[in-house]
Amino acid sequence: MSRKCITCGIEIDPRRIAILPNTQTCTQHSTAEKKVAVTVQKGEGDHTWIETYAVEREDYDRMMEIENNWKKQVKETPAPKVVSTDEDEVIPTVDDFETDDKPEVENSFEEEIDDYDIGISDHDGIGNAFDDLNSDMEE
Repeated sequence: MSRKCITCGIEIDPRRIAILPNTQTCTQHSTAEKKVAVTVQKGEGDHTWIETYAVEREDYDRMMEIENNWKKQVKETPAPKVVSTDEDEVIPTVDDFETDDKPEVENSFEEEIDDYDIGISDHDGIGNAFDDLNSDMEE
């Protein structure tokens, strides 16, 4: 059973006639718009799956508009403050960290070393004692 498109006169595909017996146009001249595939993830945790739905273009456009508005709201909302629920956990504050501001120090480390006399110098005979030990070992 062959049928021709009322718009262009080309033979309508027999598969189209089998699905839509009352059709009078070919697929190129059909007034029906293409559907849009939308994937939706369902389930939670390790038990998730994806379902695919065919929706009308205007429904899809409306869904995208709603999603974009939602994304704008989420983006503008500041992230919530993280609060610890552990009673024994101490949350550090800005005051707990060292800053670049160094307090005034009375004496620097080098000055303290200079002031500290450990009693070892070349003139106290220690260097000579080491020399004596070395010479005893060589003999």
